[in-house]
Parts: sequence; C-alpha cells; structure tokens
Amino acid sequence: MRYWKCAWLLTIVVPASIASAAELTASADPTGALIALEQKWVEALEKSDAQTLTALWARSYVDTDETGHRSDKAEVFRVLKSGALKLRKLQLSDMKVYVYGDAAIVTGAAAQDGDFQGQPLAAKIVFTDTFVRRGNDWIAVASQRTATQ
Repeated sequence: MRYWKCAWLLTIVVPASIASAAELTASADPTGALIALEQKWVEALEKSDAQTLTALWARSYVDTDETGHRSDKAEVFRVLKSGALKLRKLQLSDMKVYVYGDAAIVTGAAAQDGDFQGQPLAAKIVFTDTFVRRGNDWIAVASQRTATQ
C-alpha cells in the first residue's frame, strides 16, 4: 500500500516539474547565449572559419561594412577565402542585448587590428547585429558596423 501512494505522488509531481522546466526554458533570458555567439563569431572571423560562420549566419545574412557596402553571405565568404581580410585581433566590448520575442539586437563596440585589401582596418568600430530565433537556436540575419574615433 505504501508503494502505491508514492507512485501516485510521482505521477502528480513529475508532470508538474516538467511543465515548470519548459516554462523556464521558454522565458529564459538569452543574453548570455547571444553574447557567447558574438564571441564565437569573432573567433571564426579571426580564423576565416567558414564552417562555423555558416552555422551562425542565416542563408539571407546581410553584412554592411564601415564604408556602407552591403554584402550577402556568399560575398563575405568569397572575401574570407580570398585572403583579402587579415584580421589579427578583434576585441568586443560594451555589448548590450535587446530581445523582442523571437528577434534580438546586439549592440557593442570593438577594437580591431588587421587590414582589408592591404588597407588598415578602422581601429575602433561600433556594431549592431540582428538575430532571429529558429527553434531553440539564434541565427544572425544582419550586421552593420561603423568606424569611430
């Protein structure tokens, strides 16, 4: 008789705790995950790691650089493969995350060292990256950078 009472209690408690975990996951703050994605993005750029960038960026990803030039994902990969971008250092700072349901914006600043087609990169930039949630994952759909002094 005692075993039956415990089993009955578990059938009530377990589904309730599963529902609570699902609710917590749905409402969890994605700030840490998005900042981690930004860092993973930087590491992939420094290594010209197209495989990681493919996973981080949507098929329709659009990049707007410091000069206002827009590139799609394929064009960014062509540049990376060509060796025209030599990124020695990219250090992110001052990041803020703004979440709007299944969309998020990450703003921040970066100090960078490198060159593009033989010309030095701007030493300091600010950026805005736009993400959308697909299932449980966040994927970048757009990025914009502006040189600062």
